[in-house]
Amino acid sequence: MKTKQLIWAMAFAVVSVATSCNSKPQEKAEDVEEKREDVIEEQREGDAAGVMDEQAELDSARKDYREAVKDSIKNN
Repeated sequence: MKTKQLIWAMAFAVVSVATSCNSKPQEKAEDVEEKREDVIEEQREGDAAGVMDEQAELDSARKDYREAVKDSIKNN
């Protein structure tokens, strides 16, 4: 019984570490995708000012994503 519990505990620890290491870049990637969709939506609506605003937010989200990936690589 103790061996089985130890195996499950170790498996859980490995999965937890792997998930936590990738969560920040993954969150940033999802944010980039959302911002890209916002830009496309504004383009469809034909609002030039809205497109510029959304594009600025997309550029910022992309920068944040690149920094998160660099930090993730540095920490591993």
